Amino acid sequence: MKTGNSPAARYIGTYGKLFGQYNYLWDELAAAAWLDPALITKTEHRYMDVNLDRGAGYGDTLNWTELDRPKVDVRSVEIQDDVDLPRFYKMLVDLMKAPTPPAAQQAR
Repeated sequence: MKTGNSPAARYIGTYGKLFGQYNYLWDELAAAAWLDPALITKTEHRYMDVNLDRGAGYGDTLNWTELDRPKVDVRSVEIQDDVDLPRFYKMLVDLMKAPTPPAAQQAR
């Protein structure tokens, strides 16, 4: 995809950095999992809170298991632990190579 010249290919070539053996494309993975939840092959339930205190830790996420969750009210969330990578990459490439759909006509 990096050899392509489309805006989508340039985007992936710029932001799809390889770290170790993994390519981290978090937003694309989230969107793909929304379109096809079967892409996610392993999940777990945790309890989560987000740091909303202004400062260096703003936005940090904290999570706990059932055994170590705090006594305060925290949300139960489903964490995606594993993905069918070949299927995800195929979906991503197919979507990035697809022609852009025409813009919807606005009602007048």
